[in-house]
Amino acid sequence: MMNYHKIPYVKIAPEQYQEEMDKNGTFYSNVAVWTLLFALPLFWVLDLLFSKPLWVDYMFIRIACFGLSYLIFWYGGKNKWNHLVHLNLVVALNLGLGAFSCGVLPLSQALPYYMVLSVMALLLNTMVFWKPIYSIMQVGITYVIIILLYSLSGREDGYAGLVKNGGGVYFIISAFSCLIAHNRYLIVKREIQKNLIIEESNKRLLEQNEMINDQHQVIEEANRRLKLLSDYRQNTLNIMLHDLKNFIGSNQMSIDLINRSSGNLTTDQKEILSYITMGNEKLHYLSEKLSDSADADTGKVTFKMEDFDMVAEVEKAAVSLVDAASIKEISLQLNLSPTPLIVNLDKIFVRHIFFKLLSNIIRFSQKASVISIHVSQSENYCAIEFINKGRAIGIDKLNEYFNRLGSPNQNESATSHSGMGFSVSKKLIEDLGGELSYNSNDTYGNYFKIKFPLA
Repeated sequence: MMNYHKIPYVKIAPEQYQEEMDKNGTFYSNVAVWTLLFALPLFWVLDLLFSKPLWVDYMFIRIACFGLSYLIFWYGGKNKWNHLVHLNLVVALNLGLGAFSCGVLPLSQALPYYMVLSVMALLLNTMVFWKPIYSIMQVGITYVIIILLYSLSGREDGYAGLVKNGGGVYFIISAFSCLIAHNRYLIVKREIQKNLIIEESNKRLLEQNEMINDQHQVIEEANRRLKLLSDYRQNTLNIMLHDLKNFIGSNQMSIDLINRSSGNLTTDQKEILSYITMGNEKLHYLSEKLSDSADADTGKVTFKMEDFDMVAEVEKAAVSLVDAASIKEISLQLNLSPTPLIVNLDKIFVRHIFFKLLSNIIRFSQKASVISIHVSQSENYCAIEFINKGRAIGIDKLNEYFNRLGSPNQNESATSHSGMGFSVSKKLIEDLGGELSYNSNDTYGNYFKIKFPLA
């Protein structure tokens, strides 16, 4: 039978996969540890109801267990232990104490403790995220403690009394909870893989969106250059037509002179021939002019400077990337200047800069973070700031991204690199006379600032 539920093959980075596994494991281990710690009052009630003569002694033992469990949890977090280490220690300590209580109590009082221990094992294995071997190991430790203490007490009814008075129920429920832990591990593991695949797909969508914007910018620039070229050629054609009309008129005059003349060639006829010769030279000149006009497009990008409001352009760039940000659950917060900030730049390339830079900031930002965009006036400059206080990209990584494109000739060989949008935006900012600064650390997150002179 075909497995229709199998996740299709997608290459997932092992480091990223392990990081997500550790994140989920740490979260669920914290939940499990605090659940065990907050269960202490329930055991006090249990001791007071079914072991009243000794409940004070049990209270001190449970407080000591609580304190030791919290100390292990705190010390492990402070020293950055793997979550499985302190989780196994805390679980073994609490389940071991529960098994010890069941093993030393008389059979007439043990049934409630077996029931509570069964609930504890079942609850633990339904919320913790670890490999099933750890559940089997923890439950096996309790089996050993219970059987060992029961054997040492020398009960007359043998192990049948243990099974009848709650031990059998605990053995069945705890073994069943290990199966739950196994199923839960597989389900959460699959969800992590699916989330990583979705995140990778989102990154590819952002890259495709950026590529589409690049093509749109190229088309706009090509259209502008074609329009300039069309105007130039139209003017050239008008000049050529005017010269051609003059030439035709001169040629007609020569023909009229020839028609009025007869006999052998005279001096006038020679002069007419010279006119024809000059006409041919002019025709040659016009053909060269047309050829030069056809080759006028050198491929050099020229900026078309114009005055416009920078605030409106930043707002348009942010609005165009709202959908891309929502894919990663990222919020865009705009803090725009209330007054227009007029600059004299190429509007097409400025739009391209903001789109490239902001789309790459979104791509490398942490999921469910916030990107705040500030536009303000700083002395005689228009300052645009992008601030993301999520996980830091790292200043070394940003230096690598921003310096991948040294010259426009590297464009084709570098387009396959991740983060090329940073380098492209930096090159365009510098070509337009702007300034770019950036920083990235764990304290302030990721910070980018662009400055353009005001008009």
